[in-house]
Amino acid sequence: MNKLVIIESGDRLGKGSLIKGICEYYDYKNITIRHCDKPPKNLSSLESSDFQFKCFEQECELISEISHLNSKYSYHNNIIIYDRFYPGEYVYSQMFRNGDPSKIKNKMLDLERKYITTNRWITPYLITLTADPNFFLSKEDGKSFSQNIEQKSKELSLFKEVHEFSKIKNKLIIKVDNGNNEFRFKSDILNEAIEFIENN
Repeated sequence: MNKLVIIESGDRLGKGSLIKGICEYYDYKNITIRHCDKPPKNLSSLESSDFQFKCFEQECELISEISHLNSKYSYHNNIIIYDRFYPGEYVYSQMFRNGDPSKIKNKMLDLERKYITTNRWITPYLITLTADPNFFLSKEDGKSFSQNIEQKSKELSLFKEVHEFSKIKNKLIIKVDNGNNEFRFKSDILNEAIEFIENN
């Protein structure tokens, strides 16, 4: 079965390191990494959200086509990894584009129902990285979306919220800090993710 792995989190919480670790674990064989860019800055809030969801739908159509072809020709061990995907829009649309939470949620669930959870050629996984808000703030380098403890706390809360209401069956939240204002060992985080992907 082909696998779709969606990895979500705020900036600087280790998405890139985790993706690299997953790729190395599988020796980079049959792995595709995808990333959805931000909408153009000249769009209004409503236009930005519509732009994003059109991009997400195109990506979902691509996933469906690829997984169907792979299954048709017996290529069943492909992994598509998303460094952020449609769940992130629920977070950032609310925080920075005045998006309507209920509308964004409905769009998300429609996408999942149409392309992800009903796709018989893929097994989807949602991995959300989280941390203590103060640790999250300590990683800030001035380039992230959120810049202060209130925004960091809200961002983490919204990521947990979208993780919970997503209809993807296989879901995992990984806490990346050890409680002492330090990252957990990368190997421990990677092992947790790999065990989840391999055993579900």
